[in-house]
Amino acid sequence: MSLERETQILAQVQADLVKVDAYLAESLQTGSEDFNQLIRPLSAAGGKRLRARLALLIAGAGTSKESERVPIAAAIEMLHLATLIHDDVLDQAAVRRGVPAIHCSKGNKVAILSGDYLFAKAFDIVADVGSVAVLKAFSFIITSLVEGEFMQMEDVFKVDQGVDRYLTKTQKKTADFIEACMEIGGLLGQWPAEQIAALKQYGHGLGMAFQITDDIMDYSATSETTGKPVGKDLREGLITYPLLSIVTEANQDAVSSYVHAIADGAEENKLIDYVVDHGGVANAIELEARYEKMASEGLQNLPEFAGKSMLYDILNSLAHRKV
Repeated sequence: MSLERETQILAQVQADLVKVDAYLAESLQTGSEDFNQLIRPLSAAGGKRLRARLALLIAGAGTSKESERVPIAAAIEMLHLATLIHDDVLDQAAVRRGVPAIHCSKGNKVAILSGDYLFAKAFDIVADVGSVAVLKAFSFIITSLVEGEFMQMEDVFKVDQGVDRYLTKTQKKTADFIEACMEIGGLLGQWPAEQIAALKQYGHGLGMAFQITDDIMDYSATSETTGKPVGKDLREGLITYPLLSIVTEANQDAVSSYVHAIADGAEENKLIDYVVDHGGVANAIELEARYEKMASEGLQNLPEFAGKSMLYDILNSLAHRKV
């Protein structure tokens, strides 16, 4: 693959992202100025647009049409934003992308309706493109997210949920979305079925590694690194791999007492130290590396294509989180 073609595809992704932003700004206009003023700042803040970037890269490296890949990437962003708004209601989070969460200023009803509108708008865009396969991928994302959220709510402060259940939740809440974005890019770009399977393997490994890295940082990073207070997951009762990996019959009662003390308002530092001292963070680092390897092997199973180096860069950036 020539350097010129590599440069062209990366420039195309950047140009497409500008068009996605313009598409979002134009599309998120309703008869309710209240809604418009709430959603525009959140959409414009945008974050890294990782999911849209992945879909655009793969679609653009294939034989996609701009008239399809840009609207679908915008729909992916709408879907992601809708999930964030609903998550903020569920978690009662105060800030999203540097601005007050919608439910804080307008209440839960307005926040839920805003997320519902974004879901509906995203599916309307997909319907216009007319690909049943892409529509099924979008439906899969929503189904997985909701199932994962139900499981997470059931498992709050539960130290006996087991590693396998944690991995299933992580797949549903994070990895399935990223994996589906790779699939959507492949479908739009008309990649062969066996190559789409390899793209999905990359997306699955990346998504799992992405979340496990986030879980590790709740035990070992700083607020400046993560963008959220350290120990936030523990205070919310989210029991993740570093802790679950060290739970045994012998220590389950002791660990549970730590967790329930935090639920009652105790500091989380003692439990963080306990998990670190018993190898929980080291276990998570090892697991994350296995998923990175899975993603890398997915790429290795693909032929050379323009933009492939960008996928390696995204994977490698996990070490310097966040991507």
